[in-house]
Amino acid sequence: MRRDVILVVLTFIGAALCWCSVCLSWAQGLDMPFWLPIAIVVLLTGLSAAISVHRCFPIIAASMTGTLIGMFAWTLIPLSPKDDVIGRGYFGYFIILFASISCALSLVAALIGRKLHLKVEKHRRAAWIAFGCCVAFGPVAALITPPLAASRIARNERIAVERFESLSRAAQRTREVTGDVEHACDGLTLKQNYSGPPFSDNDWKYIAGNYVKEDGYVFGIWCHQTDRGGYTIDAHPERQKGAGSRRFCTDESGGTGCGMERSGTRYACTPCAK
Repeated sequence: MRRDVILVVLTFIGAALCWCSVCLSWAQGLDMPFWLPIAIVVLLTGLSAAISVHRCFPIIAASMTGTLIGMFAWTLIPLSPKDDVIGRGYFGYFIILFASISCALSLVAALIGRKLHLKVEKHRRAAWIAFGCCVAFGPVAALITPPLAASRIARNERIAVERFESLSRAAQRTREVTGDVEHACDGLTLKQNYSGPPFSDNDWKYIAGNYVKEDGYVFGIWCHQTDRGGYTIDAHPERQKGAGSRRFCTDESGGTGCGMERSGTRYACTPCAK
C-alpha cells in the first residue's frame, strides 16, 4: 500500500514538472519537440502501473491531473511571453490538444503496464530505475533550460551581427559597382557581393522589401524611390523572447540605429536607447 502511495505521488509530480519545464523551454525559445513530454509522461504512467501492486486508477488520475496542472502552471511563469497576444490566445487550444493526447496515451500505457505486472526482481529494479529517470526529467530540464536559452541567444546575436554587417557591406559594394541604388535591392546581385553566414536562395529572392528568417533573426532591405536614392537594412529577433535582444539598422549613409520606422517617403533607422 505504501509503495502505491509513493508511486501515485511521484507520478503526479513527474507529470506536472515534465510539462511545466517543457512549457518553460518553449517560452524561452528552445524548440523541444512536442512529442517528448508526451512520451515521458506516457512511459512514466506505464512504468508506475507495472510496478504497482493494487489498482492503477489512482495512477492514471495522478498522471492526468499532473499533466493539466503542469500545462496551466506555465501561464503563471514570469518568463512566459505574455506580450504575445496571438500565441497566448491559442495556448488554451494547445493545452486541450496536448492534454487530450497525453491523457489518452497514458490511459493505454497504464492498462498495458497493469497487464505486464512485473514479478521478476531484476525487471522490477530496471522499471524503478527507468521510472526514476522519467520523474527526474522535469527538474533536470528546468535546471538546464536557462543556460541553454542564454547560449542560444548569444549564438543568434553573434551570427546576426555577422550577417547584418556582411549585408551592409554587400549593399554598399553593390551600389558602388553598379552605380545605382536599385541593384542594392536586387537579391541576386546583392548575393554576389555578400560573404557572411549564408542565406538560402529563396531568401535572396525575397529579402528586398520583405523579411527573411535565419537563426532566430529576420533581415530585410528596403530601397527608396527618391531623387538621391537610398536603402535601409533592418534586422531584429523573430520573436520578442528567446531568440535575441539586439536590433540592427543602417542605411546608405552608413548611419546605424536600433529599429526602423516610416519617415516621409522612406524608411529610416530609429536611434538606439541610451
